[in-house]
Amino acid sequence: MAHKNKPLTQADKRKQIEDILRVSPQLSSRKIAELVGVSPTTVSKIRKELSNKIVQTGQLDTQAEYHPYIQENPDILIGLSERSLRALKNYDVQVKMAELRSRSPRYAQRLLYKERVEANKNPAITVTEDDVEVFVGDVRTGLHQIDDNSVNVIFVDPPYNKKAVEELYKHIASVAGRVLVEGGSLLVMCGGAHLDVAMRELGTDKRLKFQWDIAYVCPRSTPLIHTRKVTSAYKHILWFVKGKYEGKMVYDVIQAPPDPEGTDKSFHVWGQSVEGVKEVLRRLSKEGDVVCDFMCGGGSTVVAALELGGRKIIACDVDEEAVKTTRKRVRRLFGHDR
Repeated sequence: MAHKNKPLTQADKRKQIEDILRVSPQLSSRKIAELVGVSPTTVSKIRKELSNKIVQTGQLDTQAEYHPYIQENPDILIGLSERSLRALKNYDVQVKMAELRSRSPRYAQRLLYKERVEANKNPAITVTEDDVEVFVGDVRTGLHQIDDNSVNVIFVDPPYNKKAVEELYKHIASVAGRVLVEGGSLLVMCGGAHLDVAMRELGTDKRLKFQWDIAYVCPRSTPLIHTRKVTSAYKHILWFVKGKYEGKMVYDVIQAPPDPEGTDKSFHVWGQSVEGVKEVLRRLSKEGDVVCDFMCGGGSTVVAALELGGRKIIACDVDEEAVKTTRKRVRRLFGHDR
């Protein structure tokens, strides 16, 4: 490995110490010093600096939850590349590492990907083209084309500007309250600038209860919100439930996969990553569910649900061209040339 051939710089060693302190703060400074190859005094100094930072910000200086396996083996972090450290932030990767007793996040990540690909090839429930309904519709009309109590999961990505939040979110909530089954989930992706307004408007339908705020971490360049003096690294997925949620435990951070070619914008100017939406649906839906998107745009949600398999789909958009694009993508997925 490269780190064995090239001497570590002081900055490298400091980063390793910080990583270990985040994962296993209970370790003694002497033990960490032995792992990294520095003096206990150096570790104690960095530990104090991190502690002061936590006190000043009121937040833990970390971006990941760590599995007991990682906490018990903090030396795993020694010499990891940036790509491996990013992979390690995915809790599913940590679980797979623990299962295999592996020390390689990238290896566990590759295995998880292969397992998911294989699982998607053979869903227990077969979905046909007749199970996909895509139509032109405006959420402000109430979308009575969709039956009451017929949808398990709604994922929608509306515009983020204040006017759209004020005008559309109450209609999203109203339709969701009507069409969701008991225990069904409404997932609304939004920015942070008007989060207070979004929460207020989504709370106007009393059939829905706020469940959680999921962080959708984006790998692309982080936008600067100059009016709020904030550099934003993630979007919010506001999760509301009709009645009581009875599903599986959900980890509330989703790392959107890299998209260097910009394919998520190939079909719509505001398009989301299919792989990213797939991860959302993988966590919050199951085979046999009906997945719905009121603002399907270029069809990322539809494609994501179809590639996952076993899920029926209802989608619409006020834009006729967006609907045509989505229908074309559906036809291609079912083997039609156009």
